[in-house]
Amino acid sequence: MSYDSDVPPHLSAQRAVPPAPVDAPSPNTAMLKGDIDSGRSGDKVEVFDPGMAMLGTCEEAGGNPLSPKDIARARLAEIKDRWRLSPRKPGYAHTRVDPTLALYVGFIGAAGVGLSAAIWLARAAA
Repeated sequence: MSYDSDVPPHLSAQRAVPPAPVDAPSPNTAMLKGDIDSGRSGDKVEVFDPGMAMLGTCEEAGGNPLSPKDIARARLAEIKDRWRLSPRKPGYAHTRVDPTLALYVGFIGAAGVGLSAAIWLARAAA
């Protein structure tokens, strides 16, 4: 098989499709990961994220697999409860309209102008 580059193609750049609705009768950890990967939780863009260990692997290895009730509670917390008290909207990661960087750059600019003005006034007075 021949590729255009030395790196074979991968599937991590594919859009992730949201899994079953949150109120599905028997949720599993793959649905929880699907909620996160599809952007339904609001904190990442909707792209497949290959993980080394799937969610719930540690619990299963320890002999305490998560119950469907625990997974349903986690899905609800990721999607709805997480953003309930937050000032940010659920789709915040997708809109990319965070004013923090603009405010930071504006503050640095204003501080630079103020410092320059103070130095200029100090030299003019001397």
